[in-house]
Amino acid sequence: MSRGKYLSLEEARKSGDLDRFTKEHPTEADSDRFNRLLEAMSQGVLEESETSKPDRRASSNGTRTRRGT
Repeated sequence: MSRGKYLSLEEARKSGDLDRFTKEHPTEADSDRFNRLLEAMSQGVLEESETSKPDRRASSNGTRTRRGT
């Protein structure tokens, strides 16, 4: 166990005391946005406005070149 005031996530997982950890470390996240993202991930579809556009320069056209050519 840590000697500090707060429980670390690793200690909370090992001891099964996640409730104490969550009380000591309140979230500042946007819960509505997280829930929308989680729902979209579970359905396998994201809205276009929630995703970034792929970089055309980094994409591959699917062809392969032999080594040494």
